[in-house]
Amino acid sequence: MAAASQPREEESEARRERRVPLADIRTVLFIAVRQLWERKLLNGIAVGGVVLGVLVLIAMNGIMQGFSMKFTQSILKISPHVIILDTELRPQPSLLSRYEGTYVATQVAHEVPSDRQARIKRPFEIVRALHELPDVRAAAPSLAGMALIEFAGKTKSIDIRGIDVDQQDKVTPLGQFVRAGSLGTLGVANDGIMVGSGVAADLGLHIGDVVHAAAPGGRPLDLKVVAIFEAEIPPVDKSRAYALLRNAQTLLGKPDVISRIEIRLWDHERGVEASDRIERAFGYDAEPWQETNANFLAIFAMQGMIGNFVVGAILLVGGFGILAIQIMIVLQKQRDIAILRSIGLRRNDILRIFLLQGIVIALVGGVLGDLLGKVALMQLAKLRVHMEGLVKSDTFLIYEDPRYYMYGLAFALVVGVIASLLPAIRGSRVEPVDVLRGQIG
Repeated sequence: MAAASQPREEESEARRERRVPLADIRTVLFIAVRQLWERKLLNGIAVGGVVLGVLVLIAMNGIMQGFSMKFTQSILKISPHVIILDTELRPQPSLLSRYEGTYVATQVAHEVPSDRQARIKRPFEIVRALHELPDVRAAAPSLAGMALIEFAGKTKSIDIRGIDVDQQDKVTPLGQFVRAGSLGTLGVANDGIMVGSGVAADLGLHIGDVVHAAAPGGRPLDLKVVAIFEAEIPPVDKSRAYALLRNAQTLLGKPDVISRIEIRLWDHERGVEASDRIERAFGYDAEPWQETNANFLAIFAMQGMIGNFVVGAILLVGGFGILAIQIMIVLQKQRDIAILRSIGLRRNDILRIFLLQGIVIALVGGVLGDLLGKVALMQLAKLRVHMEGLVKSDTFLIYEDPRYYMYGLAFALVVGVIASLLPAIRGSRVEPVDVLRGQIG
């Protein structure tokens, strides 16, 4: 009979509790804050865990995004958004297929590659057609190849680019990177060359010096240094040079050859879509900047994943700190919970008290973490660090994204609520009669 009556007693108690209204939110908040204040040290440790997690989230993302954003911005200034290469997507038919149906040949053991130079056919017509596309902002024909330049007994291999200065400056604003001389001089000088700052440093070049340039299959030229540029990308600054298109064609032994057309878009994020459309329209391989720099972008993506994993682990540790401290408080507050229940507070009121405590800890930790993260980014941005790898910089590269302050606060709240849920449920199930009789607590 006792066993049968116990469910009925619990059921009647549940009905009575449903009839009792929930306590006022101000009362619940007062009790929650009062209990937090009584355990300042323990709750301070929990707040510290959340602060550390949010601080690391903001600082780490600021550092990683700063490096990747600097690289992307520099690349997009010195490099085109899309490059049309001289590779035809619809190649010439095989030698045997040309004589199909005749008795000239029945089998070809080995077809010798064509000795015709790879080139883009009717490049200037393609450039004019590209300007009619809505995504295209500017387009410029060019020729790229490797050459050797010699000065004062020193020799260096360079990536020579033959360009039309006016058109190229609209695609890649080279004038912004000139550190000595003038880009305009390159456009009017018959024998001018513009070299990267790394090339100039390796050979000891200054404005007005004359270098001897040569390439296999071409005619050697003596070119005068009329400008020195610095893109703050060491791989570019240490290897690239620009000359007039006709001089590059003579030097590389490719008269009247255009090997690439460089394109600048209105929106660089549409590089992949634009390259697909250009390939279908003109039949040449088009390479967007995302594909050209795919290796570096993949490294940045992997760094982001690792950083997010580290930050998530720190926030998880902070959540376990809140969980452990809340469970400890529930165990220590058994009698206080019993008294609150006995004076009319419902299970849901107790649940709300402990959830509010978790939210307060998370909010305080999140706000302090955001503030300290802001201070950390400001101090890191002032830190003098000489960097010369993929990009060149004399300070720590920092990018401050306001969204991550909101992310930090949101993550802190989620962790705080989840970590407080189990202790809150445990505390709400405390039976005042059992505690006051001394059976638990």
